[in-house]
Amino acid sequence: MTWDSLTAALRESGALTGEWEKAFLTVPRTAFTPDRIHSDGEWIDRRKDSARWNDLVCSDLPLDTQFYDDDRTPSSSSSMPTVVATMLHHLDVADGMNVLEVGTGTGWTAGLLARRLGGAHVTSVELDTNLADTARNRLGGAGLNPTVIAGDGMAGYREKGPYDRIHATAAVRRVPLEWLKQTRPGGVILTPFGTAFCNGALLKLTVAEDGLSASGPFVADVAFMWVRDQRPESGPFEIEDVRYGPSPIDPSEVDEATEAAFAIGLRLPGLFRQSVWADYDRFGTGRSEVWDGTSYAHCRYADWEGAHAVSQSGPRDLWAEISAVHAWWVRNDKPGLTRFGLTVTTAGTQYAWLDKPGNVISGPAVGP
Repeated sequence: MTWDSLTAALRESGALTGEWEKAFLTVPRTAFTPDRIHSDGEWIDRRKDSARWNDLVCSDLPLDTQFYDDDRTPSSSSSMPTVVATMLHHLDVADGMNVLEVGTGTGWTAGLLARRLGGAHVTSVELDTNLADTARNRLGGAGLNPTVIAGDGMAGYREKGPYDRIHATAAVRRVPLEWLKQTRPGGVILTPFGTAFCNGALLKLTVAEDGLSASGPFVADVAFMWVRDQRPESGPFEIEDVRYGPSPIDPSEVDEATEAAFAIGLRLPGLFRQSVWADYDRFGTGRSEVWDGTSYAHCRYADWEGAHAVSQSGPRDLWAEISAVHAWWVRNDKPGLTRFGLTVTTAGTQYAWLDKPGNVISGPAVGP
């Protein structure tokens, strides 16, 4: 597949329209992708296998381009073109708007924005200095000249604000207050969002006319790597004074149902989840684990109704709380991601809601 044929396919699917189709055609991902990319568990080097590299870059796939030191967790990527098109659609830009992008990465999305709005209207901030320098050079070589800053995007970039739009390319669990403060009243903050329980969804906030809050719905199902200072960490925990019992729900109804897991994460913020396989567990090799730093629970996939299916320790009965929220989700007709929303304020509060901002389902939680 060529880049032109992929762009045509995106147009035919409805993902690309109008000015964004023109931008995709003139700012191809091929011009912003490094020679080494990671896909399906292996590195592909353009210099050694240019045909495969080109096929991947011209496909509708996400591509990892850099990893943390553990060599297991991506620290930068080139997003799936359909997702990029979806985000740009929801960003809803117009001529003359000023946009702040948080997370330059390869520079491709900054290039698309610069082609659409003009480089003078686009500022992009990248924490990794090497990535910022490389992206700046790529953009300049393509005749696109947005402002590219090496810095912490969580702090925004006041020097070029206020902005009509802030667009983030990595997931947050808490929306930074500086983003709210640097967006004009009526402006939009668009960011991937998740919880330690479920990552995640695309959040579209509109800043209130008084500039003191922003509120809006989740508009799409997306999963992005985390911003570096908000990555969920499991942390150490101790299991003692274990309590056993059956589970009122099949754990697969949580682990395999994104919409249920997302709702649980919103209602039980700070609860970390993972699926594990344990050969030493004679009651079943698969289980769902959850913890909050002081309390822990796991539920076996096999025989989940059994007397020892659920193990819990600590002051909270976490699996009972999860089961209760799951029952609430079912009673409310199993709401999908787009029925939920979030409100943040300059006072530092952040809370989730269902259907309308007045129907609060979590928080308010106070934080940075």
